[in-house]
Amino acid sequence: KVVRYILTDINRLLYEFLAFKRMAADEAQMRSLLLEELQGRHCTKAFARTLNATLRQLDTTQSIGPDALKQRYDALNMKVRSELQEGQRSTAHFEGSSAALDRFFVARKLQMSAEKLNIHFILNTTSDDPFLDILMQQVDNGQFNDAPYIIIYREVIRTLQNPDDTEAFRRLQHGAATHAQHLPQGERHDLYQHILNYCIRRINAGRLQFQSELFATYREALTHGALLTDGILSQWDFKNIVTIGLRLREAEFVEGFIEEYGSTLAENHRANAVAYNRANLHFHAKNYRQALTQLQRVDLDDVFYRLDARSILLKTYFEMDDPDALFYHASAFRTFLLRNRTISDRQRKVYQNLIRFTVSLARCCTDRHRIRA
Repeated sequence: KVVRYILTDINRLLYEFLAFKRMAADEAQMRSLLLEELQGRHCTKAFARTLNATLRQLDTTQSIGPDALKQRYDALNMKVRSELQEGQRSTAHFEGSSAALDRFFVARKLQMSAEKLNIHFILNTTSDDPFLDILMQQVDNGQFNDAPYIIIYREVIRTLQNPDDTEAFRRLQHGAATHAQHLPQGERHDLYQHILNYCIRRINAGRLQFQSELFATYREALTHGALLTDGILSQWDFKNIVTIGLRLREAEFVEGFIEEYGSTLAENHRANAVAYNRANLHFHAKNYRQALTQLQRVDLDDVFYRLDARSILLKTYFEMDDPDALFYHASAFRTFLLRNRTISDRQRKVYQNLIRFTVSLARCCTDRHRIRA
């Protein structure tokens, strides 16, 4: 019983330590708590110095994200409370505090609405948010023209609600390129993900000219460090960049990208991702033997790598004019597609068509060679 009590206390202290560690890593939150404590202790001069330093820092960093807007609101609100305690009345700080709160709320609301619309798009469901429409009207009327984050996310929502509005997409691109460096890494990542998703949806809708836009956005996001999370690049972003680069015949860039960013992949995915994407690079360079060698290094436990690796293998056997290997592999590939239940019907149909057309083309070529012989 005593041991259980001790373990409970230790567990509580551990949670408190983790919470403190997280708080200590958030400089803005620490400063806000310090201001509250100084104000509560009536340390007037120290409070004024710290508050002025906080506001100067917000102006200097030029950060435009919701967190920065909230920090400004918190600081100005504390100034208002301090003046009220001292019996002072100043409309300037009330107005500034109110405006900062409005901007923080609208910025966060637009961000959340964009995420919600994106999920509804993926799930093919509808969304009804009358309050969002009211906010959008206010933004369109120019009420928040001095808040770049709000303007940027207004364009994000436009591209989600009306995918054919390419002008909104251009404004979104310009806003991201201009202000990305003033956003925290997480916000930067989310913003560029919206732009990438828009390009991918356009490509899937048959607008192949957006392949160049997608590639350019990936390169810009890499420049801003927007694709890295705690220094780690997603294996799927890695694969997408290689795929779109090869599709646009940017083999030199792709080769350098694999060498430079392979080390940024999570260690448990690194070998697989690098081997598969090098195989893809070798296939496009018509180095078919090297492609086969790289494919042998791919761990096929992951169903998606297995599908893509089998696709490259099928195309490699066709290009090498090896019908026996191709027909054998095509048969095994068909069996895998039929037996694996984790593959969606749409994906299964795509790969079955690939097999069917490749095999048909190979048989035509084989029959032609026989006629000539």
